[in-house]
Amino acid sequence: METIKKITKARAGLVLSSPFFASVALHLKLKEDSSNCETAYTDSVVLGYNPEFVNNLTNAELKAVICHEVLHIAMLHPFRRNNRDHLRWNIACDYAINPIVKDAGFSLPAGALLEDRYKGKEAEVIYNMLPKQLPSPINMIGEVKDYKQDKQDKNSNTAKQQEKNWKITLTGAAAIAKAQGKLPAGLDRMIQEILQPKLPWREILSRFITENAKNDYTWTQPNKRYLYSGLYLPALNVPTLGTIAIIIDTSGSISQKELDTFASELQAILSIYPGTEIKVIYVDTKVANTETIDIYDFKLHAKGGGGTDFKPGFDYIEQEAILPSCVIYFTDGYCDSFPESPDYPTLWVLTDKANFKPPFGEMIYMEQRD
Repeated sequence: METIKKITKARAGLVLSSPFFASVALHLKLKEDSSNCETAYTDSVVLGYNPEFVNNLTNAELKAVICHEVLHIAMLHPFRRNNRDHLRWNIACDYAINPIVKDAGFSLPAGALLEDRYKGKEAEVIYNMLPKQLPSPINMIGEVKDYKQDKQDKNSNTAKQQEKNWKITLTGAAAIAKAQGKLPAGLDRMIQEILQPKLPWREILSRFITENAKNDYTWTQPNKRYLYSGLYLPALNVPTLGTIAIIIDTSGSISQKELDTFASELQAILSIYPGTEIKVIYVDTKVANTETIDIYDFKLHAKGGGGTDFKPGFDYIEQEAILPSCVIYFTDGYCDSFPESPDYPTLWVLTDKANFKPPFGEMIYMEQRD
């Protein structure tokens, strides 16, 4: 009983200082669960806790844990795991939300998962960036569980309805906190991105890359299923792109935030294609720089700052005899100097709302057009 009083007190202490976290936390049922929980967890219905874990926390640390669980819901983590490994997904989610808790001024328990390279990235991106060998020991201060409809409870929702209801609740909680001037700017942006998704350019980008992946058969790796019978048949290779060329418009109007967003999404997609060579070409009115980057160290070092011309990047690909499976051109679109249509697929990723009509290739906007 003393444990639940401690949690109730900590939660109440958030009402005046952190109304967003308090408002969301008050929607969760408190549930003592020492048999299935080492620390704390949420499935978007309850805030479960192990009393021994809670009793060893200071009041400040307990507030941070509550905020941690709230952010799992704010980021809709109980609805986004899909078929991902449960443990790796939890680690990715912790890396995604712990920096937000820390930046909001809360004192995380010692050993909480924090790494600068994951800061500002969504859980799906971090999941793909995690090393094969997971960190040890793993010190998760809270767990996120998938939402599951309670078939015995006539009032329980389907996952889609539960997610929809939480979006409504989160919108109201954010509005209240913002009106009081107590919603951190970084958190405000992240919530808006979750609640008001833009044009699904990420899905279009993923589809474009996937369509150009090569699923081919190889005789160098025989199909083991048939070797016992003396048949030497080809095996299906893992998907590969060979070489993908990324041309970056560095005319000066592309912001670092836009570049980082593009890089994060691209890294997440390309991580499923091992062995892909990534050739990056930075172009303004000429080729300002080129580099070959690794999928596991995906950093773009933009150089340029002049005007805009779309020809030099494609000319470079031809001059260097690069044979890309596809080209992705990242630009604001303010240019009408195009080369001849190339033989390979091209996708133009637009950062601005320019009236852009390329003579070849597909086009997507990173943001919703008015």
